[in-house]
Amino acid sequence: MSYQIYHLCRRYLGRSVYIDCHCGTRYHGVLKHVDEKKAYILPYSTNPQDQGSDRVFFAPALVGLALGTIAGLALAPRPFPVYPVYPPYPPYPYY
Repeated sequence: MSYQIYHLCRRYLGRSVYIDCHCGTRYHGVLKHVDEKKAYILPYSTNPQDQGSDRVFFAPALVGLALGTIAGLALAPRPFPVYPVYPPYPPYPYY
């Protein structure tokens, strides 16, 4: 590890970092320890390519929740029967 990278890593100890390797793998975690040869991180995920893929399932979950709520309200029993709307009464004749 070069002198500049070592001191850059020392500055970010205890913070959330992304580390890109030469092979193209990206790691996301908390930088725990740095020595002259390696930087040690506590990863957020066991998948090295995971870049917030849990957000993908957020929108479909909201759509399912909304459709389930609409169906539940439409099929729920009503507390009183729904009567049809009656036409107004004809006017009374004046005698």
